[in-house]
Amino acid sequence: MFGTLLTSFGLLVLLLIIVMIYVGPFILVLSSIIFVLTRKSIDIISRILIAINILLIAFLLFVTLIKFIDEPGKNYSKMRGINNSKSMIGLSKEEVENKLGKPGKIEKSENVYLYDAGTLHREVRFVNRYDLWRKTYYYALFVYFDENDIVKSTSLKESLEFYIP
Repeated sequence: MFGTLLTSFGLLVLLLIIVMIYVGPFILVLSSIIFVLTRKSIDIISRILIAINILLIAFLLFVTLIKFIDEPGKNYSKMRGINNSKSMIGLSKEEVENKLGKPGKIEKSENVYLYDAGTLHREVRFVNRYDLWRKTYYYALFVYFDENDIVKSTSLKESLEFYIP
């Protein structure tokens, strides 16, 4: 009962914040326009209000028209799922090689296998059409073994080990 009430209150607060973010500036703009139009002459305060309104409208349009997009590759999605599910923990080296194939790199001193985990493309688009910024991140799946050659942990990290220009 208390959890449901708390969730409902949280949703109400979130709705209020959204209304303030999207409706509040328009109320400010309309009240400023009414204030300026009711004045006989445009003084410095009116000019400042007009400038603030123009900047606010431009900022809101710019923010609402920008999209942040992540496009993971197939291999990245697969390796991320393996890392997040922790399904490799407790497997032997042979079982890991059967499941993922031969490792791309072996760190014998640290008892670690590295696998190519693919790429993640992050981009910022304007009006979902124009690319403002695009960057490719290369990832590797690190499989850590204990002294008995059993997987003790895995991690997915950004890496240039498998970058091929």
